Amino acid sequence: MASYQVVCITKPDVDSSHEHITQIGYKGTDGLVYLISVKTAIERIEKNSKEFYVSAANETVYVIVYERDNKKFIKTKPDDTKKDNLLKLRQCNK
Repeated sequence: MASYQVVCITKPDVDSSHEHITQIGYKGTDGLVYLISVKTAIERIEKNSKEFYVSAANETVYVIVYERDNKKFIKTKPDDTKKDNLLKLRQCNK
């Protein structure tokens, strides 16, 4: 199955460290960026654990699903940075 690079995120308040990501933008095989909801991303990751990734310091870091308080979220698999690589991405253009 194909893996897609996440290149941007959408949060309601860009500067807030407490807001959750609502959408991700990934680069399709045609080079275009596609914007999908986190809910859709979660569904796709649950079918293919290597569906989405982020390039961080020349390393491929996969996006995973985690659950807290019976609610599902996405983040990157822990790596050397200790921070979620998704949050380092630019804001998607709408």
